[in-house]
Amino acid sequence: MGANTSSLVSEDIEEMARESNLSPREIKRLYKRFQKLDRNQSGSLEADELTMIPELAMNPLFPRIVQIFESVNFREFVKLLSVFSESASEEAKRDFVFRFFDIDQDGFVSSTDLIEILLMLCGSNLTQGELEEISQLIIRDADMDKDGMVSYDDFCACDSLGTISQLCQISLA
Repeated sequence: MGANTSSLVSEDIEEMARESNLSPREIKRLYKRFQKLDRNQSGSLEADELTMIPELAMNPLFPRIVQIFESVNFREFVKLLSVFSESASEEAKRDFVFRFFDIDQDGFVSSTDLIEILLMLCGSNLTQGELEEISQLIIRDADMDKDGMVSYDDFCACDSLGTISQLCQISLA
């Protein structure tokens, strides 16, 4: 996928549209945006290129968002952004939110993961003790099998899809 949208062939667009539930028009628009962000034309996004999105750079969760989007190619970019589409399945939204909270990517949301998220959101407004207390309360309520961590199954069992949908209504594009 080269320097202009004409190098994004129809077959690729159609395939990405099927995989993402985005329209071909939306994919073409995302491709233009991706090209503008990919300043070094490497075919993938780097952390410094992601700072070009002003709304993203102002987001307190920016470090985590960068971790998820850094080094993605265009096809991965479309897949990640498709979760924010109204037509995205609840399962896709749930998967994304769980992966967002699973910072160390071990398949569980631990107290350490939650503290990192809370630090991004609250900064120094909470003490370490308060952060630990909040994370333990969340885990206690969500940990269905009582193993001290929130598995994907725990997450699915305790969270309402309405909450996940609300979290996914933000737009990064």
